[in-house]
Amino acid sequence: MARLSINCFFTDNEFSFIEKPDGYNMKKLKYSSVKLEPGIIENGIIYKEDKLLKIIKDTFKMFKIKSRRVNLIVHEELFTFRTIEVPIIYKQNEIGNYLKSQIGKSIMIPSEDIIMDYVIHRKNEDHYEVIMFYAPSSELKNYIQLFYEMNMQVVRTDIPPLSLHRLYYYRKGEDSDMKFDQDIMFVAVFDDTYSMYIFDEEIPIFSLVQNVNVRGMENDKYMSLLDSEISKIANYYRFNINAGDRMIQKLVVFNMTNKMTNDELNSYFVEEGSPMVTQIFDMKRISKIVDTLIDRECYIPLAASLVQTKGLW
Repeated sequence: MARLSINCFFTDNEFSFIEKPDGYNMKKLKYSSVKLEPGIIENGIIYKEDKLLKIIKDTFKMFKIKSRRVNLIVHEELFTFRTIEVPIIYKQNEIGNYLKSQIGKSIMIPSEDIIMDYVIHRKNEDHYEVIMFYAPSSELKNYIQLFYEMNMQVVRTDIPPLSLHRLYYYRKGEDSDMKFDQDIMFVAVFDDTYSMYIFDEEIPIFSLVQNVNVRGMENDKYMSLLDSEISKIANYYRFNINAGDRMIQKLVVFNMTNKMTNDELNSYFVEEGSPMVTQIFDMKRISKIVDTLIDRECYIPLAASLVQTKGLW
């Protein structure tokens, strides 16, 4: 029998969670999202730990959360990933040590106090193309400490792009012949931020998180802003990263905001005959066993629970 886990995701404005058995079992779910007042979390950094801890405790008590195991989806503004070239003279099991040795030398990052992982994107004649993931250790530990204070343990970490990728493909994943899209962009739209991710099959190769002042902004203006940014990143991917040889083939928009409906996004972005196929993600299309009334704010913590992965850190 699958063990219960509580899957938690934080933004600056919101804390969302879902408690469910690990894997594809969708029965007896407990989930919700809680708005956070300004200043508790800013740019992923926790500034009012006691207040946040009380909110989490009160919420878990109200929902009668039983799990002691936490899967933490790292705040979008804490993690970074970038492409690093590693000389082919290093064996694959030596790549991690090479990356660590180059921090502060050929790999310049704001702080050496990081938690890091990596994945090999491709192997060329003289080097590996490696996608390096990292997050500031002290900030990540502050989130882990919150749950420790409640006698809970973070057993796995995840990041939003991998969660969304899993959510988009997971029912299709039962088909052993299923292939992941090579040039696909995910756009997650929140109330005050939007995120853009590009995948080469299972490997995330580009990430952008932008804060947006949407108070008083009309929906058409917000969608126009998104459309402009999507075009910029698609052109950057095509011409700067791939020298015109590859382009975004598919765009998937995940609507995490109550500001716009899926129908509004569909009317604005989906255009027949466009060289880039556009889809507005709809939970109803995933599986009949999923509660289609689940809060869209809980899509990411839901996605983090679908399969057991080794976790990033």
